[in-house]
Amino acid sequence: MQSNEQNSVGNKIRTTILVIFITRVGNYIPVPNVDQEYLINILNSTPILRNFYTNENLVLGIFTLGILPYINASIMMQLLTSVVPSLEKLQKEEGEAGRRQITKYTRYLTLFWAVVESVSITFALRPILFIWNFDVCSQIALALIAGSMIILWLSEIITEKGIGNGSSIIITANILAGLPNTLKTIFNSGSSLSILLNILSFTILITGIIYVQEAVRVIPLISAKQLFSQTENPTKTSFLPLKINQGGVMPIIFASTVLTFLTVFTGFIAKLDTFSNLNISANVQTIFYSGTNFALILAFSLFYSNLILNPNELAKDLNKMAVTIPGIRPGNQTKEFLNKTLRRLSLLGALFLALIVTIPNIRSSYGFGVTSLLILVGVTVDTSRQIQTLLISESYNKTN
Repeated sequence: MQSNEQNSVGNKIRTTILVIFITRVGNYIPVPNVDQEYLINILNSTPILRNFYTNENLVLGIFTLGILPYINASIMMQLLTSVVPSLEKLQKEEGEAGRRQITKYTRYLTLFWAVVESVSITFALRPILFIWNFDVCSQIALALIAGSMIILWLSEIITEKGIGNGSSIIITANILAGLPNTLKTIFNSGSSLSILLNILSFTILITGIIYVQEAVRVIPLISAKQLFSQTENPTKTSFLPLKINQGGVMPIIFASTVLTFLTVFTGFIAKLDTFSNLNISANVQTIFYSGTNFALILAFSLFYSNLILNPNELAKDLNKMAVTIPGIRPGNQTKEFLNKTLRRLSLLGALFLALIVTIPNIRSSYGFGVTSLLILVGVTVDTSRQIQTLLISESYNKTN
C-alpha cells in the first residue's frame, strides 16, 4: 500500500515540479570570479558562450551547462554502441546488467564532456576576468562541472520517481522559462495585423510539427497461427507502426553540437595571420552556415533512424516470432521491403527537419527556434501519454 502511494501520479508530479524548481534556482547562482555585468560584452563575439546563453537575464550560473553534456554523451554512446561489437553485445544480450553498464559508461562520458565544455567556457571568459591564473580557472571550471553532474543526478530522479524523461523535462523547463518574455515581445512589437499573422503562422507551424512527429506508416502483420487456424478472428490484425521521424530532435541537437565546434574552430583559423586579410561577406557566411546545418541534419537524421530501428534486426525478430507481412516472403524479401520503406520514411523525416530548421528569420519571428518547438511538442505529447497511462493504471488498481 505504501509503495502504491509513493508511486501515485500526484507524488510523481510533485517530485518533478520540485526538481524543476531546484534546476531553475541553480541557473541564477553565479559562478565565482566572473563579473556578470561585463559578460554581455563578449557574448556576441564568442560562439561557445552564445551556445549556452538561453536566459533573458544574463547570468553565468552553476547550472549553465545544464543537460547538454549528458545529451552529447548519450549520442556518442549510441554511436559507439553501433560500431563497437562488445558494446553492442552488452546492450542487446546482457539484459538489465548490460543496460546498467551502458548507463555507467554514459555517466563517465558526461563527465568528460562537462570537463571539455567547462574548460572551453573558462578560456572564453578570459577577456573579462581581471585576474587570470590557475586557481581562478579551476574554480570556474569546477563549479560548472559540478553543476552539470548535479543536473544529471536530478534528471535521473525525474526519470525514476517523477513524470517523463528527466533530461527532456529539464530541457523543456528551460525553454518554457523564456516563453513569457517571448510573448511580451510579440505583443509589444508591431501592429495588430502582424501580431495576428504571427499567431496564425505559429499555430500552423505547431500543427505541422505535431502532424509529422506523430505520423506513422502502418504495416499489417500476420502470424503463422492466423494463417493455419480456422477459428482465428479475421478482424484481429497486428500492425507494425513506423514513425516518419524516428530520431526526434536528436539529429538537430547533434548537428548543432558539431556546428558549434566548427564555428569555434573556424573562428580560431580566421584569427591566424595567414587568413587575416580574408574577408567574407555576412550573406555568404549565413548561406554557408545554413547549408552546412541542412546537410548535417539530413545526414544525422538518416543515420540516427537506422540506428534506432535496424531493418535487418527487425526482419530477424519477425522471422523468430513466425510473423510475416502480407504479400512479402520472410527472410531477405522482408528485409529488403523494410529497408526500402525505412529509407523513404527516414528521408521524408530528415527533409522535414532540415527544411524547418533552416527556414530564414523564423527565430526572429517567434523569439526561439524550431528546435525548441520540436522539443516542446515531443516532450508534451510523450509526458501527457505517460500521465494518461499512469492514471489508467492507478484507476485499475483502485477498482481491484
